[in-house]
Amino acid sequence: MKLYKKIFIVLLFFGTFQNSYSNERFVIDDIILKGLQRVDSGSIYSSLPFEVGDSFDTSMTPSVIKSLFKSKFFNDIIIERIGNSLVITFDERPTIVDIDFEGFEGIEDEQLNKILDAANIAPGRIYDSSVLERIKSELREQSFARGMYSVDIKIEETMLRDNRIYLNVLVNEGVRAQIKHIKIVGNKKYSDARLKKEFQTATPKWYMFWSDSGVYSSPMLGADLERLSSFYQDMGFMDFEVESTQVTLSKSKKEVYITINIVEGEQYVINKIKVAGKLIVPINEIVDAIEITTGEYISRANIIKSADNIRARLSEEGFAFSKVNPIPKKIEGQKGEVDISFYIDPGNRTYVRRINIAGNVSTQDEVYRREIRQMEGGWYSANAIKISKSRLKRLNFVEGVNIEEVRVPGSLNQLDLNVKIKEKLAGSFNVGAGLGGSGTGFSLSAGVQQDNFLGTGNRVGLNFNTAKTSKTYSFDFYNPYHNLDSVSRSFGFAFKTTKTDNTDTVSDYEADRMSFRYSYGLPMTENNRFNLSLKYVSWNIGATTNSSNEVIEFINLNGEDFDNFSFLLDYGIDTRDSSQMTRSGFKTKLSTEVFVPGSDLEYYKLYFQTDSYFLVNKQKDVILRLKGIAKYGQGYGGTKGLPFYDRFKAGGPKSVRGYEKNSLSPHDSEGKPLGGDFMVAGTAEVIFTPPIEVANLKTAFFADFGRAYKDYDSFEFGDLKGSIGLSIKWLSPFGGISVSISTPLNSEEGDKTEGFQFNLGTN
Repeated sequence: MKLYKKIFIVLLFFGTFQNSYSNERFVIDDIILKGLQRVDSGSIYSSLPFEVGDSFDTSMTPSVIKSLFKSKFFNDIIIERIGNSLVITFDERPTIVDIDFEGFEGIEDEQLNKILDAANIAPGRIYDSSVLERIKSELREQSFARGMYSVDIKIEETMLRDNRIYLNVLVNEGVRAQIKHIKIVGNKKYSDARLKKEFQTATPKWYMFWSDSGVYSSPMLGADLERLSSFYQDMGFMDFEVESTQVTLSKSKKEVYITINIVEGEQYVINKIKVAGKLIVPINEIVDAIEITTGEYISRANIIKSADNIRARLSEEGFAFSKVNPIPKKIEGQKGEVDISFYIDPGNRTYVRRINIAGNVSTQDEVYRREIRQMEGGWYSANAIKISKSRLKRLNFVEGVNIEEVRVPGSLNQLDLNVKIKEKLAGSFNVGAGLGGSGTGFSLSAGVQQDNFLGTGNRVGLNFNTAKTSKTYSFDFYNPYHNLDSVSRSFGFAFKTTKTDNTDTVSDYEADRMSFRYSYGLPMTENNRFNLSLKYVSWNIGATTNSSNEVIEFINLNGEDFDNFSFLLDYGIDTRDSSQMTRSGFKTKLSTEVFVPGSDLEYYKLYFQTDSYFLVNKQKDVILRLKGIAKYGQGYGGTKGLPFYDRFKAGGPKSVRGYEKNSLSPHDSEGKPLGGDFMVAGTAEVIFTPPIEVANLKTAFFADFGRAYKDYDSFEFGDLKGSIGLSIKWLSPFGGISVSISTPLNSEEGDKTEGFQFNLGTN
């Protein structure tokens, strides 16, 4: 009996199933679409596998619905037969009008857009509510990575007319979790304190309350573990590994406990160093490039650097794609010892087929090509490319340079160089201003300079000065490539009227000065240059009602009108990586100017300046700058000492900050700066990028010293004046701007100090 019941139930179910999916066939008289708002009905009709007049089988319904759902335009689709008409009813998904985020400040807009794009969520797209949880999950991961474990995310949906929807993502990140404790397990050679010096992740420091000190960040911890691994690898622990890392969260989600489990392994010493493969250069040069020695602990960093050095040496011979494979091999039976073999495969010698210049919007190609030391059709040279890049960056109208090496498709020994130039405004408007108790009031100087005149690389400058005590008008022209031998040519003239009556920064006198200069520059090496200048200067000098005895005595002795001819010879070395915002290298200049016999005044001047930059912290862009200046002059023939108007002075923004302009100089009988025949000054600066992110903005702590003396014999080291302070320098589109706040170190009664100084224009 039970068996019959079972058979009956099965037959009943089968009959019902068959009835519900039984085929109904009819000829379609009409196809009616309902519910469409934004989707075009024509696209629906074209996607249907049938049309009016066709025979329709109701068993086709599931496949048709499935096909229409593939468009992802609909939440629901119903197909039904009314008479011989086929009625298809659609429930459209809304279109996204806009998406706003509130309260989420820890992630860049670019990253937010990536998350939304991955979920196919963006204004103008069809809205699919099923992806909301995915978006929330991604945003939570972003917050968790920054230590925001109590983050709360809500997404508000607001329906608008015409089946549109507005999404508002509300984020409450809460408080960032603080690191309570960091524990390292497995370290035997080094203490926790020593290893934590490699970490940026740390417990909070009370004296760094304004920063993110002690805040947990997953990416930062990951970077710390990489640094920890590098530290051990560089100390000889070849088998070191981070076995596991546990990050435990407190119940309040405000504190993080980190445990790092490590395996130090054996510490290895280098036993032998071998070189194998095809040696293109002498073996001794390969050995010199290797920065590891036998008997020392193996260092991954030094091995990598050694391989890079070998590749660099091979590249100088034209082998651009050489391979150097360093392989350490543990010595069997000798615990803690390893042999290092450098396997060298130079590959094919490489030629530079073509050099392509890009980015020169306003500059002729030739201006850049003449700075490039790598030749088209010549052997590839990494050193020549390095020099080329440095020379291009030293151009005043170049902001950045990138040189890409691109292999020529289908060639084993050719490449192209793509030189991408980022230009900056070649023209500048320079302004200089001064404030202080000098008696001169507010002075202003200005100039227009075009460092890349008409895209030729020539420099043209027109300057004027409207200071209270003087007016200057000048014109300068400089052509860095007068001929094919890289000889430069320049000339300029200037006219200046001076009346320093009743001022505090210089002796009182009045004068008209006209000068003309013509110069040639001869390159000696890549970084060394001689310059020879011929100069004519005409002076007309007179005394004022307040002129000192020294000025009056000079005029009585030499007269009021002078025609002077001089030649100036200078030798310069410039290895700076850039002429603006320098990070490394130095610039040194030694010059001599002699007013030739037969001039109305016969004297000479010697000038020495060196300016060095050292990149002490590449990661944080910290630079040490050391600058020194020495000047000396003397008369000969019938001229005693330097003319009072051409003497050296110290003090002010361009020498010793914290003191008024020229105040650190010998004074005349009226107590005003007269200057001397000898002057020395120096500066030490620690330059760094300030927290405020502004392009080409630098801050520096500085220490200045200097003074001018009547003559060399008067020099006393203990008489030098010094100051310390803080300066801000900004290379603006209109020229350099510098501001300094300083404190004199050894000022005395009578010294004229000036705590705040600024200068617009280059120093």
